[in-house]
Amino acid sequence: MQIYILDDDEQVVAANRFLLNAMGHGSQGWSSPQQFLDELDDKKPAILLLDLAMPELDGLAVLSVLQQRRSTVAVILLTGHGDVPQAVEAMKLGAVDFLEKPIDARRLTAALAQARLKVDQLVEQARVHQCFTRLSAREREVVSLVAQGLTNKAIAEQLCVAVRTVEVHRASAMNKLNVANMAELLNHWQLYRG
Repeated sequence: MQIYILDDDEQVVAANRFLLNAMGHGSQGWSSPQQFLDELDDKKPAILLLDLAMPELDGLAVLSVLQQRRSTVAVILLTGHGDVPQAVEAMKLGAVDFLEKPIDARRLTAALAQARLKVDQLVEQARVHQCFTRLSAREREVVSLVAQGLTNKAIAEQLCVAVRTVEVHRASAMNKLNVANMAELLNHWQLYRG
């Protein structure tokens, strides 16, 4: 899996690339957050070692952009000094871990293992989100109401349509989402909303 490094200090980028290479990982580095965001393929699964303190855009801002773009890049934040409130904010934004510089190889190995799991989750979320884009507005509305626990009859009453119409929209949505039962449908809804 591709590993990216983003740090405004080019020497830190070089040192981290050297460490990753010694650990058997290929990597690519940037020292400009904007250039990184411009060049990033959001659909390509990867792991990003992201510096927290950068003058142009800080790590939290970059992490926020990645989240908004529904990127399949898992983020490990790096900092020269631990900051609990920033770590909490980073985790809320979806960061996998928060490591202090210089990076300890053992902690990095553990963080990379967690990041790989996060990448798998992000790829699945992206796949599910793509499936939801194929739903009509009414199908999405029916799935939302099903996820809230409403019966077909209650949904029909709320939407002022026949129960059969709800059944047709529900079946069509399940077909487009490639789910076989309610549990899968609800799981997809959670991934879509997550």
